[in-house]
Amino acid sequence: MNLPAKSWITSYFACFFFIWGIFLPFWGVWLADKGISPEQIGTLFSLGLVLRFVSNISLLPRLKTANAPITMVCYLTFFTLLCLLSLMFFQGWYVLAAATLLLNFLLAPMVPLGDIIGTRLVKQIQMNYGKVRLWGSVSFIVGSTFVGWTIGEFGHDSILWLIILAVFFNYSLSLIKLNPQLQEQSRPNPGTTNNLMTLLKKPNVIYFILVMGLIQGSHAAYYSFSALYWKSMGITEFNIAILWGLSVFAEVILMRFNDRLFNKWSVKQMCLLAVLAGFVRWGTLYQTADFMWLLLVQTFHAFTFALAHLAAMRFIAMQDEHLMVGYQTLYSGVALGLVMAVLTFISGWIYAPQDSSLFLWMALILLPVLLLLKQWKCEPSSH
Repeated sequence: MNLPAKSWITSYFACFFFIWGIFLPFWGVWLADKGISPEQIGTLFSLGLVLRFVSNISLLPRLKTANAPITMVCYLTFFTLLCLLSLMFFQGWYVLAAATLLLNFLLAPMVPLGDIIGTRLVKQIQMNYGKVRLWGSVSFIVGSTFVGWTIGEFGHDSILWLIILAVFFNYSLSLIKLNPQLQEQSRPNPGTTNNLMTLLKKPNVIYFILVMGLIQGSHAAYYSFSALYWKSMGITEFNIAILWGLSVFAEVILMRFNDRLFNKWSVKQMCLLAVLAGFVRWGTLYQTADFMWLLLVQTFHAFTFALAHLAAMRFIAMQDEHLMVGYQTLYSGVALGLVMAVLTFISGWIYAPQDSSLFLWMALILLPVLLLLKQWKCEPSSH
């Protein structure tokens, strides 16, 4: 049995982000229902960020053949399924802690693996990455919304059941072949190497990591503390959910029309627009908590996150195929993983209820990007 390659990767993004849309917001809720304290949950989530970084850095460089990403997806989803099924029979602090950390390790590479497959299909079948990836964002909204309903109807155990069901479908998908199958990547010239340390010696790789790390890292405080801040300012949980949903909806719209809007833009121009949108978004959140203004600037998530991510995928797709996994590993592991973890930790020291200076800090993070973009040579010939 096989599926058209575009249908396969679309299904993959939809299925995985349905899982992610449940796991990220609600796994802590499920742990709390099992008697785990907030302090213990916070410790597990902090360690989980570290394990996500370790997982990406240690597993992704092992991809040596064209079909290796799909094989790795198969193994990761299989062991994820076993881990989740074990929670139906064994619980208690040590089991729940070990399972939470293992799930972070197993799930972390799933997004970059999808991106690796997607960027190869961009070259192989001229697929529009943005139009495919948007279904992941849609599925994230569906997953997080649907589980909210199931909790009210069936209780907190529905969180685990839904994730198990979605992981099973993801595992089943990994057993289906793509048509056409992924082609073998180009081979490096004799005497060249493509390990991570070699890539890190290239100036434009450092610029890539710093630019993307700071643009995406400027969201760290938003992801972790915006809901708490808005709640402290009297905004209801329902309206906070609307604000988050609107931001992801705006992301979906941009990905749907990205080819029409930004096809002729360079990577630098896309990053510059993301930075300017960040200044407006974080600056507005620093100045006001008026709900109508928040609704307006939440649509800027389309530029601050989605446009920057599309720029990163475009830059990675420019590279020789034998280098793409290395670039994807550094983007996912360092720019989105390690940098995000560090900035999230710093944000925890800055945050205080009813203090909007947190958003000013997010805007200041973007200032160095202007200088980095001036120096970064990211044309196709520069790799």
